[in-house]
Amino acid sequence: MSKDIKNHNKISYLRADVLDVIELGNEGKAILLFTVNEWEDQVLPMIIDASAAFSIRKALLNIPFPRPLTHDLIMNILERLDVSIEKITIDAMINGMYLATIVLKDNRTGELIHVDSRPSDAAAIAVRSGAPIYIAEHLRKYAEPASLYLRLLGNRRT
Repeated sequence: MSKDIKNHNKISYLRADVLDVIELGNEGKAILLFTVNEWEDQVLPMIIDASAAFSIRKALLNIPFPRPLTHDLIMNILERLDVSIEKITIDAMINGMYLATIVLKDNRTGELIHVDSRPSDAAAIAVRSGAPIYIAEHLRKYAEPASLYLRLLGNRRT
C-alpha cells in the first residue's frame, strides 16, 4: 500500500490534485478535473457551476481580486478562528452527485472537524490552502481518459 493511500471509515483514498477547470461556453457550467497518479492517463471529471469554476481558476492562477470571494472569505474566517484545513476528501457518488468532506483542525485544541461539502467548494478551498486532496479509490470507475479533456484544454488556451 503506497504512502499516499489514506484509510477513513474503511475506504481507501488516493492522493489527488486539481488539474484544471474547463468552462463550457455560455452554459453556466464547467468541468473540474482531478488527477490521481495511480490512475495514469485518466482524470476524474465533475460538472460544476460557473461561480465555483471562476473561484478555482482564480486560485489556481493566483489572480488577485479587489474584494474577497466566498472561498477567500471562508479562508479568512478560518484563519481568524485559528482553524486550518487538514485535508479534503472526495468520498462517494450518490444519486449522480459527488460527496466531499473538508477536514478542519482547531489549532487550539487539536480537534478534527469533518464538514460536508460540494467537491467544487472543497477544491476551491484546497487550492487556496494547499491542503491535500484525497479521492476514494472506488471512484475510479467514473474516471475518463485524460486525452479527451487535454484536447479541450489545448483548444481553450490557444
